[in-house]
Amino acid sequence: MKMYDYFKKLPLLWFVFAGLNPANANPVYSPAQISQEGQTWLTDYVNDSTVKVAVYPLDNRLAGRSCTEPLQFSLVNPKIQTQNSIRVLCAGPAGWQLYLSAKVSRMIEVAVSERQLPSGTVLSHDMFRLEMRDQLSSRGSVIQDPQLLSGARSKRSLSVGQVVTLQDLCLVCKGDMVTIEGISGTLIVATAGRALADGSLGENVQVQNLHSGRTVQASVTAVKKVAIEL
Repeated sequence: MKMYDYFKKLPLLWFVFAGLNPANANPVYSPAQISQEGQTWLTDYVNDSTVKVAVYPLDNRLAGRSCTEPLQFSLVNPKIQTQNSIRVLCAGPAGWQLYLSAKVSRMIEVAVSERQLPSGTVLSHDMFRLEMRDQLSSRGSVIQDPQLLSGARSKRSLSVGQVVTLQDLCLVCKGDMVTIEGISGTLIVATAGRALADGSLGENVQVQNLHSGRTVQASVTAVKKVAIEL
């Protein structure tokens, strides 16, 4: 090659290499990179070692996306649910956004029914077993101690393997004879009463004091037991 031809091509070579200079190029995010960054972000956002996070990967056939700024992530619904949508935002001059789907699971040990139980069944702890289930997918307050169920009554039928919740039963049922505990500091006075409504743990129900005949509102504390503050 003649020296003249060599120097003639120098401007073209400089242009090509300048275009490949990383300092002048915008980062390009592949579908796999976006999915992985979403996974990392959501794991850090939840920040709970008992929670399992799984982001569904984007289709690898999609084209990569370039962005002049670091990607920004946020939840469409701020409350963590079993199924979640993550907004991925590029805030650069030619900005764009897309969405990732993610599943979040919090596995805990809960009571499930050993057999079919019709509505109105008086329960015992041996009717249930403990299993690991996703707490976020359970509708209601789950029960982790089967002993709590002994003497309670089912308000609806329970199928085999169904997670039992406080909403499925009444610890105090309408018409039950109950113990009313009047609490004042460390002093506790007990008397007999009758429940005028169904109630589960922590709920307020009306009960009739059989000694005075008065109707009072009390909080359910255990099977056939309620409490009031004096």
